[in-house]
Amino acid sequence: MNQIFNEIDEDLKQDRFINFIKKYKFIIIIFLALIFIIIAFSASKNIIFEIRAKKYTQEYVVILSLINDKKIDEAKKRLEILKDSKINLYKVLAISKLLELSKENKNEQTSILDYAIKSNIEKNDKDLFKIKKALLAFDNLDEQEFLKLLNPGDFKNSPWRVLSLEILGDFYLSKGQKIKAKDIYDQAIKISDIPEIFKKDLEKKIKDIK
Repeated sequence: MNQIFNEIDEDLKQDRFINFIKKYKFIIIIFLALIFIIIAFSASKNIIFEIRAKKYTQEYVVILSLINDKKIDEAKKRLEILKDSKINLYKVLAISKLLELSKENKNEQTSILDYAIKSNIEKNDKDLFKIKKALLAFDNLDEQEFLKLLNPGDFKNSPWRVLSLEILGDFYLSKGQKIKAKDIYDQAIKISDIPEIFKKDLEKKIKDIK
């Protein structure tokens, strides 16, 4: 008898499953199609990324070869194209190399840094370019312009936070605003994970303020 009841139970389960499939077949088809599309999209995205990365790597090697051969103008032209690439690493590499090749031309460096700050790159990289712009134009910016670059609130979660605060303090000190400078240095020195080398430097600067 038990075997008969088991067979009946299995038949009922199969009927329920078949009825479930019939009732929700369109939803199931759509669900499976979505899963397939997501998998296909993810795979194609990875393939496209790898193709681009390979292409950009080859291009960067060519650029380095041109620089080595003293063909700077041609290298710069290629870097101008590479800095618009779709991968953050190569955008940053191209911008950094352009800055290096333009070290004798302050206006050119300013233009490159302005592009970097406005471009679609990762925040930590953008923060570093803001610091470079602040250092480059240190003597030519007013307080509002400097704060636009190194606003402490913008660097709250940045790995460059301590450095940005120290440079901002240096700016205030250079303008004779000792109270503001000390306040900024104090903010920097209170950061829990401040590197020792920065801590000692800031302690000395605070001590020297009279």
